[in-house]
Amino acid sequence: MRFVQAHAQDIGARQSQQDCYGFGESEERAFLNHAGFLSILADGMGGMEHGDAASRTAVRTFREAYAQKTPAESIPDALERSLRTTNAAVVAHAKELAVEEKVGTTLVAAVIHESGLYWISVGDSNLYLVRDGRMQLLTKAHVFANLLEKAVAAGSLTEKQAAEHPERESLTAYIGSAEIAEIDRNADALVLQAGDTLILASDGLFKTLDDAEIASAFDSRPEMWPSLLMSRVLAKKLEHQDNVTIVTVNVLDIDPAPVQLVQTGTLRVLNWIVRILVVAIILSVFALLYRTFTVASPTETPAATPRSEGGGGSR
Repeated sequence: MRFVQAHAQDIGARQSQQDCYGFGESEERAFLNHAGFLSILADGMGGMEHGDAASRTAVRTFREAYAQKTPAESIPDALERSLRTTNAAVVAHAKELAVEEKVGTTLVAAVIHESGLYWISVGDSNLYLVRDGRMQLLTKAHVFANLLEKAVAAGSLTEKQAAEHPERESLTAYIGSAEIAEIDRNADALVLQAGDTLILASDGLFKTLDDAEIASAFDSRPEMWPSLLMSRVLAKKLEHQDNVTIVTVNVLDIDPAPVQLVQTGTLRVLNWIVRILVVAIILSVFALLYRTFTVASPTETPAATPRSEGGGGSR
């Protein structure tokens, strides 16, 4: 399986960037073979203190924890272990800052493996699967709106009351709480197809663009979607535009080989530049060694003229 990733991020109209994203620490073939390729996105909670520190701590800790996965541990188990380790780290960081229960972040993580796709999520950052131009939301948001909808179904609340409730978008689960109230995950792999694309996004994207506006970018190559979508978000010039982070992972093909990240664009150019520089350095070293060896070798002494063996008696 080969794939290519792309990403874009903007601070929006906020004073600080509270979104953070990252990818798996290891690209070694042996690790990718059993652990797959990890993508993570965290959105620090703006209504709490130190949202930026929370999201950075979450992404860093999750990457480090997942890097400890062994072949014997399943991907779903490794994701849940990493999530709980991450939650403990954010809680500990809040204690260090003396702001316990006041630091939080969402987190969504996805793993592409030859067996399929696995994910885990807490909060309201989204994971989408785009297949054949159609977008499907895979994650479930942990927000108060879910409880309001249940109240509507039970008849204790009207649809209008639920839609206008001021706490509708409040999170009911997040990283940084003493106990994680809700976790969204899949235990069985979602089988991927060549051409599938994953989108990990903070709410700055899907609360600004509707599904149709997002899908309008699908006519271009998937590695261009983050920059295209970002330009459409910023073109709206919303007064209170939230931070925006968009990550895409496009599956190029499906085959029995282990997962392989394909570099494109700037990364590919830089990779070739590094290779050329390495070759140039090696050639320079060989040239220097050759000159040194030539100068250091003793000059060859010409052979002496053989002495005549014939008798040369005096006349």
